[in-house]
Amino acid sequence: MSALSSKNARTNADKETRVARAVGALEMALVDYEAEHPHWRIEVLISLIRWSVRSLQHYIEDRRDREITWEQPFVELQYPIEWDWPASRMQGDEHGRILYGSIDEANVAGRRLAVKTLSQIMTRAMNACTLGDMTNWARFSKRGDHYTPYLPLELAEELNAIKGKRARRQVFEELTRPFSIGAGLVDFETMELRENESVSPQVAAQLAELPNAIDFPAIGFSGEVNGRRFDLSLVFLIHPLITDQVEEKAYHPITVGLQFEPEIVENKVILENPAEWSRKDRAKFWKELLEALDKLTDELIPKEESEESVIITVNAQLKVPVSRWKPENRGSTMKMVTDALSAGGEVTGIQMRTEGAGDQMRSDHCPVCGCTHDRSFTQVVVSGHEPITIAGVLPDILRCVHAAHEKGLPRLSTKDDELLRLCGGYSHPSKAFYDLGQREAYKIIFDTSRRGFIAMRQFIARS
Repeated sequence: MSALSSKNARTNADKETRVARAVGALEMALVDYEAEHPHWRIEVLISLIRWSVRSLQHYIEDRRDREITWEQPFVELQYPIEWDWPASRMQGDEHGRILYGSIDEANVAGRRLAVKTLSQIMTRAMNACTLGDMTNWARFSKRGDHYTPYLPLELAEELNAIKGKRARRQVFEELTRPFSIGAGLVDFETMELRENESVSPQVAAQLAELPNAIDFPAIGFSGEVNGRRFDLSLVFLIHPLITDQVEEKAYHPITVGLQFEPEIVENKVILENPAEWSRKDRAKFWKELLEALDKLTDELIPKEESEESVIITVNAQLKVPVSRWKPENRGSTMKMVTDALSAGGEVTGIQMRTEGAGDQMRSDHCPVCGCTHDRSFTQVVVSGHEPITIAGVLPDILRCVHAAHEKGLPRLSTKDDELLRLCGGYSHPSKAFYDLGQREAYKIIFDTSRRGFIAMRQFIARS
């Protein structure tokens, strides 16, 4: 091999390594963020509401728009989604997919550039996933005035299993209705809504079911600007994804509006809004409204989860059949115990070990991994960190990775048959550590910078 070709090979290898590290970093960042922010979808929802209200502010304050005014403060926005249009063109509408971004050697060439690239992908993914989750991942493919619905496979199969046409239609409408806060949609067909006019039986049925079509009740806001008091509620709807095959645009329609509450004075109904306020007072109104939106997260998190918690330490001994504590069954047993404890509250940490299972720590660093540990891998000391105690299925996972290093393997595939068997009911070693309250231990002990592989951090440092 010539010097030039050797140099090119090293350059390509370096590029592949950078891309692999970036992919691994993104995966770990997503896992870490989800663990630290279990209600991240609600946080993203609040950010989407805030974006929508800011857009509404722009439309109302732009006096050139004659349709969106203080008297009719509602607007339908289009939140853009990146779509795989080449796949749709070549294989058909049903083969399109959401794209969250791409990682290549160019956009992760330097640390600053890599951070920017991964941040953008992470933001797109979280926003798109929140919008998808809120609308059951339903989608309508649009060609002119014709809309073709698409549902995830499992929902489509459940829908097709419903025998009655009317019942199937009702379930379909429920699956594809918008996620809503403070309002629901009613199809009045061709009615002109004249005073005292009776509605049709179909419309009456929709009105009767309207409360069930609202995911969160109206969220009210009150305040005062320069002596003027205001009371209003938020209207917010997220519609299923639209993929316009003609214009090649993908977006979630989002409806946002403000419903001002009327004031009754001496038997008169007065409906006042900031239309005649000064620019300064209106600016203050928008500022107070946006600040109030930032406090919505606690209101939308389920009450039992937003309350202050009391940490209870439970000491108990559990006798299980020997067959359940064999290495291949420990994972499922640990998961079963953890799930049972979770019924009473969040499990923040758990350790399990058999009676008399402990042994003595080594007095020196292990020549294989560079750490200090006991023979059963329940006690581990990594240089620069406090001693770590693990139990249950976790020492078996560590022993499996350690055994790979003893054989001279620098890393072990996370899809290794033996490793997956030891994980038991957990799909990945990190999942076992995280669910059992040992997230920090996992980060300290293991190096996972290469996607799909796992190694002991000290071993990599010594290699």
